[in-house]
Amino acid sequence: MSNDPLALLPGEKMVLKSHPHWWFFWQYVVAALVVLGLVVLGSMVGGSVGGFLLWVALAAFVVDLVATLARFVVWRTTTFAVSDKRVAYQSGLVSRRGVSIPLNRVNNVNFSQGVVDRMLNNGTVTIESAGQTGDSVFENIPDPQTVRQMIFTQMDADEQADSHRDAAAIADALKEAPGAGASPAAHERLTQLESLRAKGLVTDDEYAAKRAEILGDL
Repeated sequence: MSNDPLALLPGEKMVLKSHPHWWFFWQYVVAALVVLGLVVLGSMVGGSVGGFLLWVALAAFVVDLVATLARFVVWRTTTFAVSDKRVAYQSGLVSRRGVSIPLNRVNNVNFSQGVVDRMLNNGTVTIESAGQTGDSVFENIPDPQTVRQMIFTQMDADEQADSHRDAAAIADALKEAPGAGASPAAHERLTQLESLRAKGLVTDDEYAAKRAEILGDL
């Protein structure tokens, strides 16, 4: 298996892949505005003071440009992704950090937005998952509410796919069981039960109880 958290697995389909929101650069935008202000002020003042301010503005511009380019590299190498099997995150060029969370281990997905975040459609997505990793927090996610709903949609689809595979495996086992004369009828009941669950007409608990009942009647 690849060490790249974003590398697709066999049969996996990418649903969302994005870099951080442009608000990721807000400090550098503010710094650029300060530089512009120094240029305007230096031009208005003139003389030695104005010349000094222009030199300060030039130095600040160079520093801000280098810092912005470095920040751009971080932005470009930071990716948040959602597939039909998992949620993945990777950041860093030389020193990398990555995480891959299978959808069947996700317990809940939350998002948060401040006032400015809501205006810019930016926010933080928090994924609560089973295991030792605990909560995973992802900042500067564009349109976090839609991302949250997208993850829930993929979780439901993944759960239904697992249910179909379980039903198919049970049906195959019934067909292969010695003396399973009731296999066709049981297979039909399991198929109907799976259909009701896929349509949301029975809960997970009702599904599990009814499936156990069907298997117990064999």
